Formats: sequence, C-alpha cells, structure tokens
Amino acid sequence: MASVPNFRLDTASTGSGIAMKLAGELDSATCGDLIQRFEQLVADGAREVVLDLDELTFIDSAGLRAIIVIERVAGEAGVAVTISSPSGPVADLLQVTGIREHVTLTPRIDDPPPAEPFIERVDLELVRTPAAPARARAELREALAEQLDETARATLTLLTSELVTNAVIHSGLGAGETVGLRITTYAGRVRIEVSDGGTGFDVGALPSRPRDFGGHGLVVVEGLSSRWGTTRTGADGGFCVWFEFDFSVDAREQAAEQPAESSVAAEG
Repeated sequence: MASVPNFRLDTASTGSGIAMKLAGELDSATCGDLIQRFEQLVADGAREVVLDLDELTFIDSAGLRAIIVIERVAGEAGVAVTISSPSGPVADLLQVTGIREHVTLTPRIDDPPPAEPFIERVDLELVRTPAAPARARAELREALAEQLDETARATLTLLTSELVTNAVIHSGLGAGETVGLRITTYAGRVRIEVSDGGTGFDVGALPSRPRDFGGHGLVVVEGLSSRWGTTRTGADGGFCVWFEFDFSVDAREQAAEQPAESSVAAEG
C-alpha cells in the first residue's frame, strides 16, 4: 500500500520577524493547523511573517484558501506577510486558482473521446476521514508510476485530491463510511471517478462564490481537466463526480500495454 507523506510546519525567529516553513502536503486535513499557528503568531505580536513554501510538495484548494485567509487576517491586523513560493506544480496552482474570484461551472461533456478498451483499471475504497485525500494521492501516484511525465502526474494528483476532498466534506450524513475511487488508464487518457453514497449536487444550481469563502475545488477541476461531469449511481442513491485528462503518448509504448484490472480496499 502506498505511503502517505507527512505535513510539517516549523516556525523560527528571523532578524525582522517570524518564518513559517511548510513541508510536505497542505490539504483540507492540515490547513487548519496553518491558520491557527498564524493567528497565534499575530496574537503574540508578530509584525512580519514569511510563509516559506519551498519544501511544500502539494497544495489543494483548501490549502489555497488557508493562504487567502492568512492574507486577510494579516491585512486586518497590520502584519506584513511575504510568501516564498516554490517552482513547479505548487507555484502553478497558486497562479491558476487566483485568476477569478467568481466562476460559473459548466461540465464539459459535449465531446467525449471515442470508446476504446482500457489499459488498466484500479478500484479503491477509501475510509471517509480527513486522511482520505492524502491516501488517494498516494495511491494514484503508485498506480500511475512512470506512465506520465511530472507535470501530468501532478495535475492528475491535484484533481483527484479535490474530488475526494469534496466527497469527504460535502457528501453529507448517511453517505456511508467510504469513498470510492476508480482510476482507469487508456492510451492517451486517464479517467478518474470519485463516488459516495450521498445525494450529490446539481452543477447548474451551484452559486458563484467569492474566493475568500472557498469553492475552489470544482474550479480547479473545471480549469485543468480535459472534460468532467457528474452521474447518479444506482436506484438506492449515490453520486459520482468524474473527470478525464488527455496526455500525449508514444505509439510504440501503447502497443506494449496489456489490460489489467484490480480491486483493493485502502485503509484511511
């Protein structure tokens, strides 16, 4: 079973203020820690704070919202905040998700790819706890291994984490104790399906949200996936959000792939 990376937050005094050094993965399960620690620094009289993200390997929309909240709190308290931003996927996400403060979500399902046999399929059952998104990221990285380049793998990891986070937080009472994750690989395409036993939502009825109050998860899926949508699953209820991500492959590698299917239960 894939291991789950740890999140670490260290603070240290500098010549001009306080440095908060983040390492590992900042997501819905760990962002509360960051906000609380920052608010405590403000209460203790800090006037300058540096958020050092150089060792942060992953950030989701909840982590992004935590940074927005910190900027707002700092502005109200007159505290100067500087963000030391990393390069790569984390920096890209900070830029991409800050573009719009209000959005209208429209699933792109009008032009699906042609039907074709899948190369590999993995079905997972994740315990519905705050650790589920981190477990999903670890399992996805292990399942894809060297099939994709770093940028494509980082995008898929982020989008999958967003959907699992939504299922954990928003699926509601009576939705069951697990979240389903299906990873299906095709030649040049990966399809991710995240399901739960909740009643789901109507995409057309979702309001636009100011960025201060979150709502970035589906915005990220909207912006970075090739297509996405929702389905109702079964007569007894259940809801699935899916997305597909297209990528380029070497035709010689496609011929060497053989279909495979597995089904496992992942512990939270």
